[in-house]
Amino acid sequence: MKKWGFLPLFLFLITVAVYANSLFSGFGWYDKPLIIAKQEFFSHPENALALLALPDVALGTREKPPYYRPLDTLSYMLDHYLWGLNPFWYHLENVLLHALVVVLFYLLLMEVFENRKLAFFAATLFAVYPVNTESVNFVSARNTIFCAAFSLASLLFLAKSGAEMNGGSIQESGRANMTNKKSLASVPLKSGGAKWIALAFLAYFLALFSKEPAVVLPFFLLSFGFVSCEQKFKVKKTVLAGFFAITAIYFVIRHLVLGAFIANYGMSFSLSRFKFITAVYFEHFRLFVYPFKLNALYTEQKIVFSPLKAAAAICGVLFLLYFSLNKKSPAPVRAGAQWIFWGLLPVSNLVKIPSAPIAERFQYTIIFGFVLILGYLVEKLALRKAVIGMAALLALAIILGARTFERNFVWRDDISLYNSMIRSDPWNGTAYFNLGNDYGERGDLESAVTEFRTALAKDPELLKARVNLGVAYAKEGRMDEAAQEFRSALAKDPGYIMARVDLGTAYMEKGLLPDAIRELRVAVSMGPSVPGANLVLGKIYEKAGLHDDAARA
Repeated sequence: MKKWGFLPLFLFLITVAVYANSLFSGFGWYDKPLIIAKQEFFSHPENALALLALPDVALGTREKPPYYRPLDTLSYMLDHYLWGLNPFWYHLENVLLHALVVVLFYLLLMEVFENRKLAFFAATLFAVYPVNTESVNFVSARNTIFCAAFSLASLLFLAKSGAEMNGGSIQESGRANMTNKKSLASVPLKSGGAKWIALAFLAYFLALFSKEPAVVLPFFLLSFGFVSCEQKFKVKKTVLAGFFAITAIYFVIRHLVLGAFIANYGMSFSLSRFKFITAVYFEHFRLFVYPFKLNALYTEQKIVFSPLKAAAAICGVLFLLYFSLNKKSPAPVRAGAQWIFWGLLPVSNLVKIPSAPIAERFQYTIIFGFVLILGYLVEKLALRKAVIGMAALLALAIILGARTFERNFVWRDDISLYNSMIRSDPWNGTAYFNLGNDYGERGDLESAVTEFRTALAKDPELLKARVNLGVAYAKEGRMDEAAQEFRSALAKDPGYIMARVDLGTAYMEKGLLPDAIRELRVAVSMGPSVPGANLVLGKIYEKAGLHDDAARA
């Protein structure tokens, strides 16, 4: 074992090298509302405890999202204390965390399968897999890396709890006689294995506090142990009960904070929903097999159903079930198939995901299963022909690593990122909208107007693009055109409060004070907590000479 002790360090260095060019990117996309806009909140250390009772939400958002990830937000608070707003250190942290996940994956596979080549092959492929670039480059996707790291740590601690009871032996040859291993179910909780089990519980709890998909881990343990022939893969019932008890506690805390166990809109069952889910599964399988046509923003319009896609998705699920349930399947293949099966359920859109129907960051933890199977196939090839097997691994690592290194450049700034979204999907109105916002923040109003118009041409129902187009017109002094855009948005959605505030502001600038007062009164009555609504109303009252009303507003 000492002969190969350098492999974890080697894997760590490979990972850092592949992502080295990501260190010079800035903050982008949702980093602004989730990190930059919260700097005042992060400046007060006493707010750390308050995070336990807060949803993970962009600053100023009034709608309560189904996200509860206090550990992730706590890390940004710590970053603010250490680095301020220097993005280099935030990106370095993400890269180092990803490298840590790679090493944990390697150590877990060594502990469970006692096969050095399998562990090294699978961990190498995970380190360079292009789908992971979003999770590493996108600072706000750190919750995914945390979730993966703590989930792997939990499994590693659990495996060690059994290994300690059996002398901790991992054979130098990488092969062990599994029949002589004691089951994890036979580990007495009063033994030395108890400390590892306690650490496994703690790591799982931290994974849940990082991101929601961690909830599938107990189900994976249950199913993998149930269909396994080898005793070493079976988990003690009391230990499993502990994992499920932690899950229940997590959902209770989640309900107390968010007011819902899963999401406020719940699950949806219909033929159209089934078609959409099959299309989602197809896209996930496509990204597993062909991780080159990447996009940071997948819209529902892009996830299109077709009978061929549905057939491919159903076949993919059936294959997963076959290799999961077939006791003759090699243990790594069985484990990989079950990990993919359970990992896909939370991102299947059985419960609607507000941020996007599919995202590459959703796959970060699921990819473990795929690269485990792929690593097993390469390892089998290496057993027959060592030179061919190593050549296959090297070729895969170079091709995948080169694509990852190239993809990192897309995330260097928002202009580059949004343009890449447009190249991937020229009909993505939201991508043009994002690009317009970025131009607007830079003061390039002409380019912003162009992008907002394009967004509306691609998606006429994108009301936020219409409102922001109106705002850009107003900044250019084109108040008539601005007011028209706000009125058009309100004709589609009378409850769009900020559109009404902006319309009232436009009326004020045009000197139409009665119209302005009317719009702002309606806006305040609909949402008195909307930032700036009462302030704008007060300014209008003041301009109209209604000083008492202005003071009250």
